[in-house]
Parts: sequence; structure tokens; C-alpha cells
Amino acid sequence: MTDLPNMPSFESLALRPEQRCNKVFNAIIKTLLHNRNQWMTAMQLVDDCRKLDLAQLRGNTPRATIQGAISTGLSTARTLKVEPPIEKYKATYGVCYRISLSLFPKDSEVIASMDMNPPPDNVNQNPPVRKPRPKARKLTYTKKRTQTQVKNKKPPPKRPAIRKITQTKRTKSRQQLYEYTSESDSEESDSVDSESDDSATDESDTDSSDEQPSRKRIAKYHSTSEFTSESESDSSESDISMDTSQQVTNEPIPNDVEGFNSSLCTTSEPSNFDINLFIGPTSFAVAQEVGYSYARFRHQGNMRCPKSNCEDSFSIKDLKNSDGSFLCRLFCLADGHGGSGCSAFLTNKIPSRLENMLCQYDYSQLDDQKVQEKFKQDITLLIKRLDDEYLDAKREEYRKWQNDVIHNRGRSNQVEPVDDGATLVINLFFGEWFINVNVGDSRTLVGCKTDNKWMVEFSSEDHKPYLERLALQIYSNGGVFVDNQDKPIKFDPFPQERNVRANLKNARIRLQAADNDLGVPYKNNNGIHFSLNVAATCGDLLFKLNPSKPVISCKPDIFFEKLGPFTEYNGNRFMLMSSDGLFDHLYSNKAELQNQTIATCIGQQLDARCQLKKIVAHLCNREGDRVLFENTLQEYDDCTCILVLM
Repeated sequence: MTDLPNMPSFESLALRPEQRCNKVFNAIIKTLLHNRNQWMTAMQLVDDCRKLDLAQLRGNTPRATIQGAISTGLSTARTLKVEPPIEKYKATYGVCYRISLSLFPKDSEVIASMDMNPPPDNVNQNPPVRKPRPKARKLTYTKKRTQTQVKNKKPPPKRPAIRKITQTKRTKSRQQLYEYTSESDSEESDSVDSESDDSATDESDTDSSDEQPSRKRIAKYHSTSEFTSESESDSSESDISMDTSQQVTNEPIPNDVEGFNSSLCTTSEPSNFDINLFIGPTSFAVAQEVGYSYARFRHQGNMRCPKSNCEDSFSIKDLKNSDGSFLCRLFCLADGHGGSGCSAFLTNKIPSRLENMLCQYDYSQLDDQKVQEKFKQDITLLIKRLDDEYLDAKREEYRKWQNDVIHNRGRSNQVEPVDDGATLVINLFFGEWFINVNVGDSRTLVGCKTDNKWMVEFSSEDHKPYLERLALQIYSNGGVFVDNQDKPIKFDPFPQERNVRANLKNARIRLQAADNDLGVPYKNNNGIHFSLNVAATCGDLLFKLNPSKPVISCKPDIFFEKLGPFTEYNGNRFMLMSSDGLFDHLYSNKAELQNQTIATCIGQQLDARCQLKKIVAHLCNREGDRVLFENTLQEYDDCTCILVLM
């Protein structure tokens, strides 16, 4: 019999300091390590914790204490956006737990020796039988009252009659949220609604579903409230349902998108832009929601506090030749951070600069790899010049502000400049070619329908600090990787074979030495360094003080794909470009799962022939869909979505 390898120590597991604060949770992890990470129930963990003297589980409900500590550990992992530390398996005799394999070192031999099979269901589980506690005797006593107290006692005031309102509970399942209605279904729903309106009482409405089983039940969007009155539920369903019989009109669109309960969201359609509606792609929609946060004081209630302005900026234009003929269609999106100056600068300058560059190219020559390489060099140089132009303007602002401070002996009559930056996404429909240019963590997604399933055909890669090709350059140019608490993370300066560094998964970037002559601030009022969680941006003067060795570059990723005529696909392909305000609020933190989730959501609504403006508004309203987005967040970033049918 071969000797089993030793289990790793508790300190070697991939746990954050925030996850090691709970003593009961630490005792659970150590108990599972002692038992070689076998599946264990809560009562088994209670017995072993007591035998090993790892935790003092007192009281009458030690099993609930164990389950509560595990739930707290899982909730902490979701808050930190890391892998869950505990795995669950629901057997017939109860829920079993073990340590997640992602916490162990990847080169550990223990994982290979572990039993990967789930626990058998026929295991004899004999939890200790607890004897019912005897009921405590109720001690009563009477106090002798005097006659004056009895006479002076006033009768209780009569309360006004309270009108009772009948309420219905919304019991739709999570799967029904993704069953969108088509045109044929909407006609059936209209007929059902008309018949139900003719009924006199609520009882006839409820009985009609039993008497007529042939009627098809249609899933509609519904509000997030758990209880609604009967009159309100009827009106909300009629307003929020995806009515595909309505056609898109050119009337001005109000700020409130019907059915999504967000006054901060605005939508736009092709008729709102100065473009040629006879040249494809002509079917697209844009939605933008201003970021907001919830009040942190109880007396303010559940009140949204929107940002002063939206830092996202976008541009949709037709680029033209020198003779005025159509050249290509441009979709540009810039996600600003620290301010809106850089994002607005990019979306204002890029159309004219790209127009001058593309006049030198013929899209029929893009099949040649040499022409594509020349195109990549030109557009990279174009973005670099725009970045340098904005940074030079920022340097001049800081010089004037610093001279004014010195002239006025420490005080300035001017407003202190803001060091801001932006990510950039450019999508060009140039003849039969689709060209994607990406800088930062805003994302472009192309979905297509194959075998009646919506799949991800292409997605841009986020420029994050954990990418090997970017991490080495950041470190060599003076960058430091830190966690959310501004604590440095160890970095191996030697190149790695892997494309991703696991220890930098949630890392941020700051400078080693940030003192500068321009007076650009590098710490906040609490003494914490300014840092970024993105590895490529435009702007951000603090990280580009040395032009020859910038910590963060603006070099883009460029992708080419030949689409052919737009009428060839019959609407079975779409392109979505969005800022990180959409993807950062999803339940999953893996890019592949996020892309597939969004592609499936959009594809199912396209199959139901939903309006494009309602699809993008649904994506931007991140509190309107609890299946897609998290519901425990206090702050929501700006979100911009551009959906194009191809």
C-alpha cells in the first residue's frame, strides 16, 4: 500500500486575509484538511471540531453555527470576486461540504490522491438525537391595585378601521425570465387578456385557467417587488411585456424606457444619428445609464444618488471619401475614469482622424496580410498621437496651475486639473470587413446562431494586469501590483509560460515612486496611492510621466474579419460593444462565461423579435434582472451598450 502525500498546511491555501478572520470558518477548513478533504456533513464537522479542539461550539444549535460560518465564507468570496472556498453536494441524507480544489496549489500531489467521486447516498448518518427541552414554568404574579388606580385608568383609544388590500404573490421561476414572447404568442396573450378583462370577479379569472387548459401561458417581464396588488400587477404586466407587434417609430424617445423603471437610462436609434439609412448596418440601438449609488444613511431610505455626469462617451458616424461618397461606418465607445474629459476628447477627434487615414485604403486589398499589417501600424500610431496630444494638454494645465500656486503663495485662483483617462473601443464596417480596435477593458462581442443555439463567435480581450504580455512591461517600467488594500503583491520578474498570472487575478497597478515636478497627485486624502485595475488606457498622466517608459501603454489589439454582404446573414449575427459597467456586475467573473451569458440573453430576445432599444435598455438596467446581475451592490458604474445586427 503506497503512502498518501501529506496534506498542505492551512497557510498554503489560496485564501485572502479577509477570509481568514472567521475563527469558526478556519476551524472548518482545518477539520477538512485533517480528514484529507473528504465530504463531510455539518454534524460530522461539529464532532471533529470538538474532538480536535479547534473551536468551542457551544449552545443548542452547533450545526447551524457551522452552516452559518460556511455561508459567511461563500458570501465573502463573492464580495471579493474570488473562487468559492467551499464546495457543496446535496445528498439524500443532507448537504456535504469539502474544500474547493482551486484553493490548493496547482502543483500539489494531494489533488491527484483525492477521491473526486461524490459521497454515496447510502451512508448511515446517525445524528445525535436531541431530547426536547422541558418547557419552563411561566411565573406569574399579581399586583394589588388601589381603587384610585382603577378609577383613573383610561380606556384605550379606538383605532381607525384599516382597509385590507388583497395581494397576490409573484411566484414565477427564474427560468421564466428568459422566455420571451414572439409575435404569435403576443397575439394569444392579447386574446387571453381581453377575455380575462370581461370576467367580473377575481374568482372567474383564476377558474378560467383551470377550465381552459388549451390556453398558452406567456412569460413576461415583471417588476422586482415580491408582492403587488391585483390592480397594479395587471397594469405592470401590460406595460412591461415585450409587445413585438409595436413597430419602431422615429418619434423622440423619452428618458424613461417603458418597462425598465430607470430614469437614468436613455436610448437612441438610427434615426437619431446623421447616417445613411440605406447602407448597412442600419439596425442598431444604443442605451446609456448614468452610474449611481445608494444612500448610506438609514434616514435617507432606498434613494439613488446619481453621478454628476456620465463619464462614458460614444460616437456613431459615417466616414466619407474626399468626394463625399460613403466610406465606412464607425462605432466608437470610450469609457472614462476620473473624469469625462479624455473620453469626450477621443470620441470627438477619432472620426476625422480615421476618415483621413482610411481614404488611403481600399477594403478589397485587406485580404493581403501586408496591407493588414500596414493598417495596424497606422491605427496604432493614430491612437498614440491622440494620447500624446491629450497628455501634453494635461501637462500644460498642471504647469499653469502650479505656477499660479507658487505666485499666490500656496493658493490658486484656478481649479486644480483632473488627471483622468479612458478605455477605447472602435468598430469599423469597412466594405465587407469588420475591424475591431480595443484599448482597455471595454469589450466587443460578436454572437451568431448555429444549430439553433447562440454562440460567441468573437470577443475582444480585456487588458488586465494579470496578462503575461502586459505584466512584464508594467513591472519593468516602474509599476507595482497591489491588492484592494494597497498591499504589494509578489511578482516574479522572469517570463512565464502561461498567458495569465493567477496571483494577479484581482490586482491593481500603482507606481513605485510617484513624486513629480508637475504636482500630479498620487495619493488620496487617506494616504492611499491611486491605482488602476486596467493595464492599457488613453490619458492617465500619472502613469505616463516618463514618455519613454510609460507604466501603462495605449497600444491596441486589432482584429479583422471578412463578413461579406450584410443581407447574407438574415439577422442571425449581432455585435455588442459595451463598457465594463455591464460585465463587472454579472454573477460570473470569468470572461468566457460572461460572454456566453450575454450572447444567450440577447439571442433569445432576438428570436422573440424584441425591439433593439428594449434589449439594450434591459442590459443597462442592471437592477431589473436578478438572473443576470448581482443584487448586493451599493454602487453601479456608468454603462453604455451598442447593439448592431449584422
